[in-house]
Amino acid sequence: MNSVINIVTDHATILLAAVAIIEGVLAAWLIRRIDDMRMRLRRAREAADQAARSAALAAPGAIDPEIVIQLLRSGQAVTLDVVHELMEGRERAEAAGDG
Repeated sequence: MNSVINIVTDHATILLAAVAIIEGVLAAWLIRRIDDMRMRLRRAREAADQAARSAALAAPGAIDPEIVIQLLRSGQAVTLDVVHELMEGRERAEAAGDG
């Protein structure tokens, strides 16, 4: 037991440097992974936005694709009732602004 304690205390600087190097390598690897994940997330959001626009334009009743995208980004459920409610609210706001 004493020999282990002596080794650790005698080589504390070397051990600390080794731990710091390992932490530096791990931090660099994690930063790289974060950048990759951000890029994937950005591509996924762009694909989801494009899919929402396409679906909204293909849907009957002239659903506004921007409202669908707004709902997706806010995390709300994208149901026809919610979409139509928001579209009506937007139309009322535009009518009040024009009148």
